[in-house]
Amino acid sequence: MRVQHLLCVLYCWGVPAALCAQVDSTALKYAASITTDDLRRHLEVLASDAYEGRDTGKEGQKKAARYLREQFQAMGIPPVPVQTGISEGYYQPFTLVEDLSGSLSLVTETDTLLWMQDLLYFRENVGEDLRVTELRYLGRSTDWSRSREVKGAAVLMRSTATSGELMSELRGWSEKAGKAGVRLLLVAQPGLRTLLASGELNMPHGRLRQAEASPGPRTGLQVMVVDDAAIDGLLGRGSWTRLQRSGKPRQLTARFRVHHDAQQREVYTENVLAYIEGTDKKDELVVLTAHYDHVGMENGVVYNGADDDGSGTVALLEMAEAFAHAKAAGHGPRRSVLVMPVSGEEKGLLGSEYYSEHPVFPLSGTVADLNIDMIGRTDSAHIGKAPYIYIIGSDRLSTELHAVNEQANQLYAGLALDYTYNAADDPNRFYYRSDHYNFARKGIPSIFYFSGVHEDYHKPTDDVEKIEFDRLRQRTLLVFHTAWQLANQEQRIVADKPVEKPR
Repeated sequence: MRVQHLLCVLYCWGVPAALCAQVDSTALKYAASITTDDLRRHLEVLASDAYEGRDTGKEGQKKAARYLREQFQAMGIPPVPVQTGISEGYYQPFTLVEDLSGSLSLVTETDTLLWMQDLLYFRENVGEDLRVTELRYLGRSTDWSRSREVKGAAVLMRSTATSGELMSELRGWSEKAGKAGVRLLLVAQPGLRTLLASGELNMPHGRLRQAEASPGPRTGLQVMVVDDAAIDGLLGRGSWTRLQRSGKPRQLTARFRVHHDAQQREVYTENVLAYIEGTDKKDELVVLTAHYDHVGMENGVVYNGADDDGSGTVALLEMAEAFAHAKAAGHGPRRSVLVMPVSGEEKGLLGSEYYSEHPVFPLSGTVADLNIDMIGRTDSAHIGKAPYIYIIGSDRLSTELHAVNEQANQLYAGLALDYTYNAADDPNRFYYRSDHYNFARKGIPSIFYFSGVHEDYHKPTDDVEKIEFDRLRQRTLLVFHTAWQLANQEQRIVADKPVEKPR
């Protein structure tokens, strides 16, 4: 009995004949190369401390890129057969600009208050020096109607919150100040210098953007938390003590400026491309994506990102190997397949955005993107339940893509498909938050495969030992068989729905 037929017979035992007739024994043969042992082997490398959390542009991410390229080479996948925009045969390099945090300071006649020393702020909405000659003091009042007109003004408030309560208080005050049109909100916080010196606050070091993109105008409310011991320097000696004693709202004379000193640096990173050329329909392309970057290290602690998105990255490696084996044996896909681990997702979907704006292969010939982001765990909604996967976006642009994925699941994976996060009113907005969206916004039918957020999300405890490899393999098989069908069916799927703009 031929191996393919035997596999089909084994699979079809107990399966309804209507479905069994459609099983592709060739697909089953190459899917068998996707194993839990291989998934684990790759993940134990990529999610190890040696890869330093794979932060975009850092050495750990570079090591991960080299590992991916070496694996694709070992699989016999040749370099991408185009020269423009490709480096070393497998990389699509791109340059980002990091607008570094800490560009704002408060400057008085005698002193300068610096970020993370005397000042704390989370966004920088001042793009040029802002001179302050008047402050409206509100104490701890939340009754903005008691104050004078504050639109466009600078406002000072006093906090007595603990460090644990501060964020909640800031959110409430910022919302009110923003609605009132306040330009600058200063919050005086006792003990801020001590808190900042403790290193307990993990603050972002900057914001990455595409090199050709402008940082945009900096407008709107600027919130700054200031150590209360520094307030006298902004108002005049003794003023702060008198204000706290009275506690009443009043108009004050001030003497400082918010100084803006733009600080930037270039960051170099790359997407990694494994291209399996098709046969009679090679000018059409099925793309498989997952992000291989993560959030790096903080205070010497490595955030390994085993699930986010080491799980998706190793799934790509296994699927690339399966397609490469098929091609080497003369059973390669009719359409070309691009397996593309992307960088910069954690910084704002930057790698997939770059590819969508600088495609190596024409987007007009791109049939679909199947994107994987976190498929190695079980979330709280599914504990004790059957194996599942969240499907996001499958029907947003193409009725046919949705049907192909559902059929692949019935025939080969047997997962419970959960469409909770596919709802148009999903408050999490996951449809817009992973790399598939940069294909979807170009009108390319896309699916985001996801197993949900868990307690280790973006924490240093997202480690390999918590990955459920049986479920990871089962979910990988669904993506592989969907990709196989898309790459081999006679007609490419049709995008029969309009592109959705973010709500």
